[in-house]
Amino acid sequence: MLTLSVPTIDHSLQPHKVETRPKATTEWLSRLPFASPIDTAQQLVLALYTLNRIPLDEDERGALLALYRPAVARAASSLEVLLSDSGIPPHPEHRQAGSLLGEMHAEHSIGYKHLLRSLSTRRFGRSQIKHIAEITAHSLAALRDVQLACYLTYSPVPAGLWREMHDLYLLTKSNGMASKGVNDAPPADQIYCQALLLALADPPHMSRAELTHLQLYLHAFGKRVVLAETPPSINLHGFLIETDSDRGPGPQPTGADGVSLWLDTEALCRHLHETAVRLRTGDTPRRIGLPTGMGSETSLTLAKRLLKLWRPGAHRAFKRYPDPGSAIQVVAGVSAIHRLLELVPQAAQFSSTSTDTLTGQDGRASFAAPSAVNASHWTVSNDSAAGLALSGTPDTPLNLKIGDALALRAEDSVVWSLAVIRWVKMLDARKVELGVERLSPQIQPVWVRPLRGHRKASPEPGLFVPGVSALKQPDRLLLPSHIYQTGMEAEVWHTPQQYTVKFDRRAEFTPSFDLINFTVLSKEPAQ
Repeated sequence: MLTLSVPTIDHSLQPHKVETRPKATTEWLSRLPFASPIDTAQQLVLALYTLNRIPLDEDERGALLALYRPAVARAASSLEVLLSDSGIPPHPEHRQAGSLLGEMHAEHSIGYKHLLRSLSTRRFGRSQIKHIAEITAHSLAALRDVQLACYLTYSPVPAGLWREMHDLYLLTKSNGMASKGVNDAPPADQIYCQALLLALADPPHMSRAELTHLQLYLHAFGKRVVLAETPPSINLHGFLIETDSDRGPGPQPTGADGVSLWLDTEALCRHLHETAVRLRTGDTPRRIGLPTGMGSETSLTLAKRLLKLWRPGAHRAFKRYPDPGSAIQVVAGVSAIHRLLELVPQAAQFSSTSTDTLTGQDGRASFAAPSAVNASHWTVSNDSAAGLALSGTPDTPLNLKIGDALALRAEDSVVWSLAVIRWVKMLDARKVELGVERLSPQIQPVWVRPLRGHRKASPEPGLFVPGVSALKQPDRLLLPSHIYQTGMEAEVWHTPQQYTVKFDRRAEFTPSFDLINFTVLSKEPAQ
């Protein structure tokens, strides 16, 4: 018998607490304030919560869920847009949006689980098998949406989610309906494989823009993977799924002797490799058939990353060592790090030209004395040659994002080093874990003024990253992401020199910064 976790039906609740008549429900859903995603989601969560706890027969519940499904999808899409600018820990409005997104998908999935439990106790013929397959596919999709909501908020997936997804897939497989779509429900194996590939993509390491690209890619090409009964004798592109566990896919069995499946990713990896090659040689996403909304740079970065993750055998480059809990100070963002490192105002010394270059069109000064920067305090969980794992409970929303530049300093040190956030996790409402990669043991503040033709732009804060001769790394500049253009010339004021440089290729880029090589065209003492 199918085992699914659902709340108890309360027969004392009155059905009039929520609208159950299809026509009236349709009218109510059409009046929801979709321009206000938070208000819409709150109303949907409340209505679904009530429907999931009052007695309804199968046909009535199924008809209502069909009406709610497009409204839930529309509200979820709006909440995901709100979350696109959210960091870790989130601001209150972003925290509310993330919480509502998870609750809405969870209540939506509960409705389908109620329906499946009721239907599974009835005797049914072949015509009912199709109906069961349709409801099972919608239930799987709702659980996958719960999973995705957790990834978008960098939260752990709920206990029991993987066990239920495994069971639902096996139900459609036993009925011979796993690969068949019914009405508007896609095949169950397509939804199930999307959930497996989402987990294998290592979402804690992804920005929300990359997660959005990943969803688009999976909807278009996820069907290229194959689910097999058992692993082949030789296969370099596959993952074991232990279907009698509450775990997602993994490269190796964990010792369980129960039922398992094999996810063959070879064909998908071939497509990813071809996609990466064509993007790198200048083809546009549209020309190579990528879905609308996938940009070149993010798609190329994602394709290269997924090739490593969806092809088993990747190993950690450096061993991590537990740390006894030492403390470290953190400042995030290029501008904040620049202010931290500047001890005196540099504006008056920036250029040897007249002082009118230091004012904007409205006559106000382009620079001001650096304002105070408060560092946040974190605990080192473990350490390696490449980076650190940090944990903390910040008192204020720091709005940290994957790809943010960080200045790090041990409590007993006076030197700030440079790092970048590679992954984030929200363990609960306040506790945060960060994975950071070291970029440089030293950084220095600079001002950078792009030269576009004969017009000089406003100076921008940047960071000078000294080269490491042992690693054959040249000096580099770390700039806010909106400045860089290949081949552009710029003035760089770096105490006690002023340079004119040309921007060369990027060593790395994230949504927050560009780390670039440069060529010095001229050098003179700053005045």
